[in-house]
Amino acid sequence: MIKVTSIRACDSGDGVRLSVNIDGEKNTFDISADDFLESGIVKGVITADDFDKLSENSRFYAAKRAAIRIIASGQCSKKKLYEKLRRKGFPHQCAKNAADYAADCGYIDEEWQIKSYLKDLVGKRYIGRRKLLPMLLAKGYSGDKILSVLDESYTDEEFRVAKQSFLIKKFGKTKPENFEEAEEMKKALYKQGY
Repeated sequence: MIKVTSIRACDSGDGVRLSVNIDGEKNTFDISADDFLESGIVKGVITADDFDKLSENSRFYAAKRAAIRIIASGQCSKKKLYEKLRRKGFPHQCAKNAADYAADCGYIDEEWQIKSYLKDLVGKRYIGRRKLLPMLLAKGYSGDKILSVLDESYTDEEFRVAKQSFLIKKFGKTKPENFEEAEEMKKALYKQGY
């Protein structure tokens, strides 16, 4: 027999905690207030189907809360959020739904995040165009989105200025004085993504 023994608010009223007795074993489930209202669950005996839905809602609610905590600790793409949720032990569909939820609610703005990374990578670290795509792909952003933001945000002139700034920072000048220096500059620029 499955019986709900207590119902109370949790998470500052955003969630509902249900104590459920399953054949004498006490279990606790946290679900969103919206899911609780939709479920129609009240104290007393519930069906196995209601229990299955309660378990599913509880996993999804936990995944949503974990997703928000992950996002609060630093920006990440929807793909990286999904991967982090999977590493925390959430099932595939639950992690996918939580990542979709975070994106749909506007907690993840990948375009803004890419612009922020580009500002740092090009403007402060003087990384070239060739190296940017793999760096941002590794963070979980799509290639199309990266290229779109890159094309609308940075011109060839801005990369030329970044390239010169890198040379001045590394060598103190932009033009080599001899063949060996030219080779060193080429190697350094190649490593930097130019």
